[in-house]
Amino acid sequence: MISEQAKKAIDFSRNNIKPSQNEPLTPEVVRVARANADIGNQYKIPDDVKVKKVNKEFVKGEFYLIQNAQNKNNVIMFLHGGAYATGTVFSRRKLAISLGKSSKADVFSVDYRQYPEGKHPDAQIDVYNAYIYLKDKYDKILLFGESAGATLALTLTIQLRNEHKNLPEKISVFSPIISQLNIFPSEYYRNERDPMLIGATAPVPYFDNPEKKDPLISPIYDDFHDFPPILINCGSEEVKYDNSAILNFLCQKAGVDVQWHVWQDLFHVFVLFDCPETKLAIKQIGDFFNSHVK
Repeated sequence: MISEQAKKAIDFSRNNIKPSQNEPLTPEVVRVARANADIGNQYKIPDDVKVKKVNKEFVKGEFYLIQNAQNKNNVIMFLHGGAYATGTVFSRRKLAISLGKSSKADVFSVDYRQYPEGKHPDAQIDVYNAYIYLKDKYDKILLFGESAGATLALTLTIQLRNEHKNLPEKISVFSPIISQLNIFPSEYYRNERDPMLIGATAPVPYFDNPEKKDPLISPIYDDFHDFPPILINCGSEEVKYDNSAILNFLCQKAGVDVQWHVWQDLFHVFVLFDCPETKLAIKQIGDFFNSHVK
């Protein structure tokens, strides 16, 4: 039985978020969506957290420096979602800071280029540069991504591994997307069940060639060998469910230390909403990040 708060989140998403996805993702629609995301996610920064903005030529984002964080050698690299278009660093502040507190570590939320300002591989370049930047400051990087940000967490790790660079210590992905073609069965048979996303849609406009068999576009084309431990979270009702199932299978096949948590009766990236299930998910991610990482 899900909480009353989760039920309200489902009603809100079904009535306010999902219907807007019938509109083409034009630059005008993107700008409105970003503005609405920021307006709807106002968040007072806790007194024990310091925000430090970074606006360098190759790296942009926000540090959330957790006062008295025990794991000062660790940092969470946070990658927001939003279909490579509508997500913002500001709208994810609460989630990022909550993860930092749960993990007792600082957080850096990457402001990567999206459509229409950028096209693939701009986001890949930005998160790669952010990773290299953080490696100069912290011993260990814990990688978190939700939705499209989860895709970037996977593609970043693939690129780092292929270039024989040091990998993230651990990866946590929430409602990951491993193919840009949106043709898995759950895109169809969960379309009415997921209150957040419409299934079986056209590929996002960020990619010019979404059908290309490139692991840095669709991670399903990688075999995930030599990946660090990974935690996968998803809702049982989401249209992207099969993405998590296949990712879990591929990681198991590659011998990766993988955990997959399916949240019964919940939906795509429910962790963005205030509800008891979100608090529990954040605690579990914090426990995962803290386990054997000192």
